[in-house]
Amino acid sequence: ITEKCEEFSHKDWVDDLKQRKAEHTPIFRSIAGQVDPRNFMRTLSEEVSKRSKAILVADVGENQIWSANNFAFKGGRFLTSGGLGTMGYSLGAALGAKLAKPERQVFAVCGDGSFQMMMCELATLVQHDIPVKVVIMQNNRLGMVRELQDKLYDGRYSGVMLDGSPDFVKLAEAYGIPSERIEDDSDVNAAIDRMLSSQSPYVLVCRVAENIPSRQED
Repeated sequence: ITEKCEEFSHKDWVDDLKQRKAEHTPIFRSIAGQVDPRNFMRTLSEEVSKRSKAILVADVGENQIWSANNFAFKGGRFLTSGGLGTMGYSLGAALGAKLAKPERQVFAVCGDGSFQMMMCELATLVQHDIPVKVVIMQNNRLGMVRELQDKLYDGRYSGVMLDGSPDFVKLAEAYGIPSERIEDDSDVNAAIDRMLSSQSPYVLVCRVAENIPSRQED
């Protein structure tokens, strides 16, 4: 069947899709004192595409949606648990991906809730010298659950506050892992450059506002 099929060109259709994407891609304004995670993912995508075919592993929650909607995969791979809700998935999956494809940049993108379900694996990064980059979107909330409780239960929150979280930069330093925290969009480019230039594991903590939605149209 394949041999008998004629090759078709879909250039007009592809060009039309590209034009529609350019027209409907939302622009997010910076918030003083906060990192917009959607703008961050776009900047990370642009910088990574200049250097290698990346593998991005998204955890569960708002970070998963921000990654899927704003990171352009040009020959790379996007690993996610989909709708299974397996919080803590990203770092273990990123470890495996980096061991399988050591020549590629591998990122684990997670929220502060999911990170605390597997942060002990930082020891594995160090023990086996696996240079995975860990990006933590910190809003001191179980963001997706908070968002649903806000919309469906009129802001009656239960079990979503993470104000007792540790200092993730100090935690990474305790393992001997280079790390930093950024709190403004103006810091994003330089921080990404330092992370990508590092030959070791790296932890980058992004302080994001607690009410940034997961859906683009919001």
